Amino acid sequence: MEVIDKHTDDIVAKARQFCTDYLQPIARELDKHNRFPVELLELIAQEGFLGMNYPVSYGGGGYNSVVTHQAVKEFAKVSAGVALTFHVHWMAIDVLLQFGSAAQKQKYLPDLIQGKKIAAYTISEAQAGSDAAGIRSIAAPAEGGWLLNGAKYFCTNGGLADIYVVAFKTDVTAGAKGIGLFIIEKGTAGFQIGEAEEKMGCRSSLTTSLVFHDCLVSSDSVIGNSRDGFKIAMFGLTGGRLGMAAMGLGIAEAALEAAAKYANRRIAFGKPLSALYAVQEMLADMHVKIEAAKLLVDHTARKRDSGSDYSVDTSVAKLFVSEVANEVCHKALQIFGGHGYMKYNEVERFARDARLMDIGVGTSEVLKMVVGTTIAKSIGNSE
Repeated sequence: MEVIDKHTDDIVAKARQFCTDYLQPIARELDKHNRFPVELLELIAQEGFLGMNYPVSYGGGGYNSVVTHQAVKEFAKVSAGVALTFHVHWMAIDVLLQFGSAAQKQKYLPDLIQGKKIAAYTISEAQAGSDAAGIRSIAAPAEGGWLLNGAKYFCTNGGLADIYVVAFKTDVTAGAKGIGLFIIEKGTAGFQIGEAEEKMGCRSSLTTSLVFHDCLVSSDSVIGNSRDGFKIAMFGLTGGRLGMAAMGLGIAEAALEAAAKYANRRIAFGKPLSALYAVQEMLADMHVKIEAAKLLVDHTARKRDSGSDYSVDTSVAKLFVSEVANEVCHKALQIFGGHGYMKYNEVERFARDARLMDIGVGTSEVLKMVVGTTIAKSIGNSE
């Protein structure tokens, strides 16, 4: 991947300023009304945020993954749902860059990387979440292409997106080896997008169902081989888990900052809360774990940049950050006391947003299976 030579902290500073000027003033309203700030989308694209870490040849910024994830962390500190929108958009771009045909890359990547169009990426169904190979939506060969039938749940960026990367069964007898990944454009006949779901957190990210009824797409809509979709989809999830880790890190940093400021101004027993050992201990624990999480996320991003397989690293990073984000938000709420339980304080929102970390783009339980199996094979079998 092309990487341009510029001050790498420029894009991080620009993201921070953008969030301060445009996103922070409306973050609470976005959460309350369960909406993505579409009025900012054009400006987000113009600033280059949607293509920060992609090739200059497609109109991207060419920044490395370390800097990119530091930049999008700034969005997560203000509105985690907006950061989540970025990460799912990037999952689709990742698979197109790695597995897409020359024609698919030429048709879709410039608009996606330049932010002129938004992507969604979905595998999950009512009965198939963590068990991705258990999907039942069908892609049947038809004259000139494929006929799609079925329904998807929990499609992040549903309704907002112009391009949808969706998994279907192409051979119902072949398990994980009978899945294809398809590109479907919004407005295609037979493709219906559901209403935005009411979620616990990350409410500035749109989540919908998708329904396909005799939806005919061309043979050119398949990414890679029509039977390799499971492998390709897992590649997309690898990048998504790094994105989730960066998002969780942003939530945790925001919660710590809010808690530390509150502890300095809140007086109890005749002195600031920050003078009490119990509160100092919580702040110390929060800070130490966040610093460790930063190193882990940066290490994983550097491995991605190196071109090495980072699938286990990104599972480790997401697992650790999930625990850190939820613990930090819990402690922040404790420091705020009853005030933290009220919606007028941001730590209440941070705690709800952080809860997705244990669930989205691979549950913690599944990731522990992934990491545990790898360790058993790589270390347990060593002499």
